[in-house]
Amino acid sequence: MEVRKDLIEVEALMHRLLSIGEAFSKNIDYWSHLKNKEDFRFICRIPFNERHLVEAVYADGRDMAQFMAWTIGDTNGSYADFPTLTSIIDKFEGTWVYGAYDANVPDVAKSVCDKYGENLWSVNQMIELFRNQERSLSAVKVTLQMLKESDLYKKENGIEIVKEVSPTINLSGVSGSAINIHSSGATAQATTHSQYNEPAIFAEMLESVKGSGLDETTAQMLTENVNMLATSHETGTFSDAYKDFMQNVSAHITVFTPFIAGLTALL
Repeated sequence: MEVRKDLIEVEALMHRLLSIGEAFSKNIDYWSHLKNKEDFRFICRIPFNERHLVEAVYADGRDMAQFMAWTIGDTNGSYADFPTLTSIIDKFEGTWVYGAYDANVPDVAKSVCDKYGENLWSVNQMIELFRNQERSLSAVKVTLQMLKESDLYKKENGIEIVKEVSPTINLSGVSGSAINIHSSGATAQATTHSQYNEPAIFAEMLESVKGSGLDETTAQMLTENVNMLATSHETGTFSDAYKDFMQNVSAHITVFTPFIAGLTALL
């Protein structure tokens, strides 16, 4: 898909965001299929006063898919609603992306079905789809954080852009095996800038994810979170990003247990 021209500077990240939006869009049809074409109708066997707890996994999951699909899709075409990168990022504040929903809905639905001996395939699929969408929400959150670290976002918000330059030394008018900057006809110019060296722990964490044996979607989500954390360390926002990281990967924290001490040392 083609990213709008004014966002070419962050094309790769926007392409990722739009791809996630397309996945949510496909889910909308699947939610409808699970509700109307499978065995979901048999929730009528669950007492009325608790039936809504099972219906909620469909209602919330479908609403999540619709909001994310439509909102992300509009970011690439509706200049009136999203005139800048900043307006795109701000749109997601206080939404599903940042936890504005009841994450216990799938577990409650499952427990109610178990309580009444109902093992409905459609409900089980809805629960799995809901959890997959939560992983996509985490990927969106990481992508938005990386967009916040972009030069384009900083320019829009008047944030100073610091460029890292490798150390260089330039010499002119020097001959022989010894250098004497006071010699006639010889000048020396040295320019030194600090160079960022990424801590090795981030590469080690990525290797741990690769060797974890987790499914592709989960591994991608963890990889994106590690990349976001590494970026934040370079840009000086590591402390805040670390809190988000720990929240995002909490369900798979064992993958990163060997690195916790090293990460806290970077705070």
